Amino acid sequence: MPKKILIVEDDLAFYNLCSTELKLRGYNTVHVPNGDIAVSRIREEKPNLILLDIILPGINGLDILKELKEAEETSDIAVIMLTNFGTDENISKAVELGADDYLMKYNLVPSELPEKLAPYLGEQSESGVTLTG
Repeated sequence: MPKKILIVEDDLAFYNLCSTELKLRGYNTVHVPNGDIAVSRIREEKPNLILLDIILPGINGLDILKELKEAEETSDIAVIMLTNFGTDENISKAVELGADDYLMKYNLVPSELPEKLAPYLGEQSESGVTLTG
């Protein structure tokens, strides 16, 4: 069964770029466009990994992360923060709240996304190294 990646992202064009690359590698993707419905959709979809923007309509990504990591049913899901706001304060807060990683949108090459996510999905990288997350 293909692994499911849920992407909480309000920029549809950016979601489509990421989703296309992930689907090409055999992943299922689910789009959540705002923070207000993110937690309920995550509980419903039970993804293997979450890409979570910080600045969202409604509830922000850091508050969503806090809620996910405090709830037993979602605490073990890998969460990668995905944002353009890489301030030291945001990075520190995300790590403190339990984020597994922090990717900057402006540095992200969509074709490299599956390789970056492999360690968090317990999969082998394209370089042949077995990665576990």
